[in-house]
Amino acid sequence: MFAANPARLREFLCNMGIFHQGIVMLNSSFRINATTATVIVVLLLAVSSPQSFATDDIVLADFETTYGDWQATGDAFGSKPASGALDGQQEVTGFRGQGLVNTFLNKDASQGTLTSPPILIQRKYLSFLLGGGQIPGQVGVELLLDGKSIRQQTGRNQELLHWVSWDVSELTEQEVQIRIFDLATGDFGHINADHFLLTDTVRTGPGVQRLSDYRRSPEYYRERYRPQLHFTPPMNWMNDPNGLVFFQGEYHLFYQHNPHGNTWGHMSWGHAVSRDMMHWEHLPIALHDEYGVMIFSGCCVVDHHNTSGFGQDGQAPLVAIYTGHGYGKQTQDLAYSTDAGRTWTKYAQNPVIDLNEADFRDPKVFWHEPTQKWIMVVSLAVQKKLQFYGSTNLKQWNLLSEFGPAGAQEKPNWECPDLFELPIEGQPAQSRWVLEVDMGDQAIAGGSGGEYFVGTFDGVRFVPDQDDRMVRWVDYGRDFYAPVSWSDIPATDGRRIWLGWMNNWETCLVPTSPWRSAMSVPRSLSLRPSEAGLRLVQTPVTELQTLRHKTLFTANSRKLTDDSPIQLPPSQTFELLIEFEPLAATEVRVQVYSGDSQRTVIGYNVQKQEMFVDRRESGNVSFHPNFAGIHSGPLPLQADGSVKLHLLVDTSSVEVFGNDGYTVITDRIFPEPGQNSVSLQVVDGTAKIRSLQMWQLQSIWPKALATEPAESTFP
Repeated sequence: MFAANPARLREFLCNMGIFHQGIVMLNSSFRINATTATVIVVLLLAVSSPQSFATDDIVLADFETTYGDWQATGDAFGSKPASGALDGQQEVTGFRGQGLVNTFLNKDASQGTLTSPPILIQRKYLSFLLGGGQIPGQVGVELLLDGKSIRQQTGRNQELLHWVSWDVSELTEQEVQIRIFDLATGDFGHINADHFLLTDTVRTGPGVQRLSDYRRSPEYYRERYRPQLHFTPPMNWMNDPNGLVFFQGEYHLFYQHNPHGNTWGHMSWGHAVSRDMMHWEHLPIALHDEYGVMIFSGCCVVDHHNTSGFGQDGQAPLVAIYTGHGYGKQTQDLAYSTDAGRTWTKYAQNPVIDLNEADFRDPKVFWHEPTQKWIMVVSLAVQKKLQFYGSTNLKQWNLLSEFGPAGAQEKPNWECPDLFELPIEGQPAQSRWVLEVDMGDQAIAGGSGGEYFVGTFDGVRFVPDQDDRMVRWVDYGRDFYAPVSWSDIPATDGRRIWLGWMNNWETCLVPTSPWRSAMSVPRSLSLRPSEAGLRLVQTPVTELQTLRHKTLFTANSRKLTDDSPIQLPPSQTFELLIEFEPLAATEVRVQVYSGDSQRTVIGYNVQKQEMFVDRRESGNVSFHPNFAGIHSGPLPLQADGSVKLHLLVDTSSVEVFGNDGYTVITDRIFPEPGQNSVSLQVVDGTAKIRSLQMWQLQSIWPKALATEPAESTFP
C-alpha cells in the first residue's frame, strides 16, 4: 500500500491524526519497502488511542424545525416538531437542540406514524433518544428491513428521554427505514424521540447528564455545531466575556454563565485559562450568584502594588470588579483571589459603589500611570451615559466625569464599556484612546452590537476627536457583542487583545445543546488613518497560526472568470487568505458550506466597495425570523486597486477580516450536514487572484479530531 510512496504514508498518518503530532517524521527522500511500511502502520495503530481513529457520527435526523423527508400519517405528529412539552404535558427533558418528535397532541388522543426515507447502514450502531409511553407494539420506534419490522423499542413511561442503541453491524451496507409509531390512546399513549444517528460508539443512559459524565462521553465537544476553533463552555448558557486578565503566564477568561440551564439566568462567572489563547482549560465556576444577587459583567486586574490590601505574603492579588444584580438595583462589587484565580472571596463590605440605580452596570477598571490611580468606566445603561470614577485602593471611588449620550441615536441602552490606549499604524510613538460601548438593539446589522469613539483621556475625562454623534461600528455582522480587552498583558508583548460574545441578543437562542453561545477568536487591535479619521483595526492574534494543520490549497497570479469557478477542497474548519484585483467583475465570492440546498456566501461588491456575508441559505435559519440576512460593511479598494479577505470558518461561524482588519464581519451559521463544498467565483466579468492560501485548522479541543482532504495546488 505504501511501498516506495512516502507521500501516501504521510497523508495516511496525517489523516489519522498522527503525523502532525510529531510521532513520525518523513520526507520525500525517505524510502521504505512494503514490509517496513506495514510494520510502521501496525505499530502506530497499536500505540495510538482508539479515539484517534473514531469515525464521525452520521446524524440522520434531529428534528429541529421540520420533519424533512420523513413521511407522516395520522394526526399524532402535527405539522412540525415540538419545542418541548405540549399543552397539559409534564416537562420533557433529555432531547437535543430546540426540537423533538412529541406525539402528545390532544392529550394522548392522537395517533399516527412517522417514517424515514431509506437509510444505508454505515456504522455499527443506530442510536436515538426515546421517551414517552411504555406500551410495546403501541408506541415506540421500529427498524424496517424490506418493509418488515426487525427491531422495536418502546418508552419508559417517562418524559425524560434516554439513549437507545441497536447493534446493526449485521446490516452493514443494507438499506433500512425507521418508523416512529403512536397507535395508542389514554395514559402515556404518546412517544418522544430525537437525535437519530449512526455511530461506532454505543450510547446509553439519560439524555440529561452530569457534567462529569458528559466529559467522559463520546459526544464531548463533538456535537453538531460545536465550534472547534472557538471557546465554548462544556454545558449550558454563556454570554458576555468578563474579567480578561493575564497573570503568571496564563490568560484568564471569565464569562457570564448559567450553571443551571441552557438559557439566560442565575448569572455567575464561568472560568477558563490558557497559555496561548487557543487551547483552554476549564476551571470551576469562579463567582456564583447567591442570596438573590447575580454576578453580572465586570473586569479583573492585577493589583501589583497591593493598593487594595487583599494581597498576602508579598504576592499581588487578582481583584475582580463586577456588577451585583438583585433586589431592584445594580451595584459595583469586589472579589479577590490570592491563589492565581483558583478560588475567590467576595469583599465583606460590598458594594463599593451604590447609586440605588436599577441599570448601573459593567465596570471596566485599569491603572492610569500618569495620575497614579485606578480608573473605572461604568454604564448608566438606560440613560445611555458612561461614568468615570477614580480610586487609589479599588474600594473608595470618586466620580470624575461623564460621557454621553452619543453615537447611534436609536439605541435603547448602553452597556459593557471598555477604554484603552492604542498605537496609530505608521506613526511611531503616536497613540489615541478608544472608548467602546455596546447596545442591546438597533446595531448596524440588527439586534445587538457595538460602537466606538476615538479621542483623548487625561485621567479625568474622555474627549472624542470628532463629532460625538458620528457612529463607528465595531463589527458589521450580527454576532459580535460586548468585547472586552485583556488587562495586564506584559509590555514586552505590547498588544491590546480582545474577544467578544459571538451571538446576538435578538437571536440568541441558537439551535445547540448541551451548550449555547461561543466566543470570537482573540483579536489584536490598532488604529489606522483613513479618510474618515482614525479607524479601529482588528486582526486575529498570531497564535491562531499554530492551528494550521496542513495546507489545503494555494494559487498565485491566476485569472478567474464567471464561467470557470475554482472548486476548493471541502472543509468545515479552515482559514483562507485571498488577495485579488476585481478588474471587470461585479462581485468576487467565496462560497462555504455549500451544496444542493444551502450555501454561505462571503464576498466583495465592487460597485459599492463593500464586503458582505450572505447567510440567507446557510442551513438552519428558521429558528428565528430575523436570523437570515445579508450583512455588509464598507471596504474601499486598497491604494493599488486590490482587496484582501481573511476568512476563519468554523463548524457554526464565519469571521471575515477585510484589508488587514479594516472591516470585520462576524456571523453565526448552522449548516446542514454533508454539504461542505468550498468554491471561489466571480459575477459578470473577470478578476485576478494575486494570491490564495487555504489551511485546514486543527481543533483546539483534544478529543475532537477532524479528517480533511489532502493538499491541492492550483498551477
